[in-house]
Amino acid sequence: MNTRPIPILSWAYRPSSLREVLRSPSAFLLKLSCATSDIGQFRAGPVHIICVNHPEWIYAILVEKATSFRKMPAVRTLHVLTGEGLLVSDGPTWVKHRRLAAPAFHQRRILSYQDIVIRSAKEALARWRDGEVIDLEHEMKRLTLTIVGRALFSRDLNEIVSGLSQDIDTALEYVNGLSSRVTLPLIGPLARRNRAALAAIARVDAAVRNLIAERRRQPQGEHTDFLGMLLAAQTEDGQALTDEEVRDEVLTMFVAGHETVATVLTWLFYLVAQRPDVRSRLEEEAQQAGDADLVAAPRPYTLQVYKEAMRLYPGGFTIGRQAIRDVQIGDWIIPAGAWVMISPYSVHRNPRIFPDPERFDPERFVPQNEQKLPRAAYIPFGIGPRACIGGQFAIMEGQLVVSTFARYIRLALVNTSPVGISPQITLRPDRKIEMRVEKLGRERA
Repeated sequence: MNTRPIPILSWAYRPSSLREVLRSPSAFLLKLSCATSDIGQFRAGPVHIICVNHPEWIYAILVEKATSFRKMPAVRTLHVLTGEGLLVSDGPTWVKHRRLAAPAFHQRRILSYQDIVIRSAKEALARWRDGEVIDLEHEMKRLTLTIVGRALFSRDLNEIVSGLSQDIDTALEYVNGLSSRVTLPLIGPLARRNRAALAAIARVDAAVRNLIAERRRQPQGEHTDFLGMLLAAQTEDGQALTDEEVRDEVLTMFVAGHETVATVLTWLFYLVAQRPDVRSRLEEEAQQAGDADLVAAPRPYTLQVYKEAMRLYPGGFTIGRQAIRDVQIGDWIIPAGAWVMISPYSVHRNPRIFPDPERFDPERFVPQNEQKLPRAAYIPFGIGPRACIGGQFAIMEGQLVVSTFARYIRLALVNTSPVGISPQITLRPDRKIEMRVEKLGRERA
């Protein structure tokens, strides 16, 4: 088959683009992806980046030809926080860790975490007063840290580790900067060593190691949480995870299960507050579920809302790979060594697949509509062998938080001016989103 040269993203070489790189490398990379039609390339010194937005080619890269690619080097910067966890590792290490972690995310295990999610959400509601104004992102991070702590350790981390959520935020901002300097070497010399971030990473590391050591001193088999399963897991030939490997996977779950879900929930409630029709349907569905059946009751509309929020604001905005050999994708050749950047954020805004893509429309995910989507057109958790292991947990958690909130409260925007994105490891809001809590009354509780 004849091949064609990959189009060059010439706008990225303008002086204005250089200013954007210096101001916010992550925002520049996101813009790079969004400015690409189906495929385009950009060179920054030794780094050769190819952005791919066509679902068919994304499927080829992440599924059909997955063995021709490895994790993009920028992903390795997470190592300073997560070590060789699933987000970072490749090869035999990844295979071993994935196999040992998988039982903790079996469907039956995920269902066993539902009571934790509902209880934690209700505790958050009880903490807020009627009419109180809350910092939405801060509260969602506090809630998801509570849920993750109870699912991972059967402990309330907010109570035993002061400032842990803030330390994780600080660590992720530092890692985001490291990733940008690897991807765009031009800004590397401008970076300074961040002692505050390194201290935050050290505190997070110490907290996790203490929890692992504490669990090791307890009788084996006493806990069935994620940590207990990791400590007890063995491969068929008797291999188990060392404490260092357990530490890496626990911190990986912090990043994946705390930061990303909190970000999606923040955007979801921001979107719903602007759509009274969506809010009314969520409230009606939550009421029909009934408190006694909240775990078992189906929530099809809540699931549609959550999926649509993830379409517009997926937890992670890039999936990075590096070609380990020349790979043909469609009419193009991706050369060995090139970095491939796939952005769920831009893929999800393809108007040929999602008409009027900026509109928040949960009807896109009515089953008959969702079934018509091309494969790899909707990839909030990635796709293929490296898809997020905790994707189903995140969906369960998000649905239950939204349904629990819809049963007892409404969240109203205090400042109705538009909110932009601040690309970090996740797509954070570019300003604080304040919400006024409106409790719905005892008759509905």
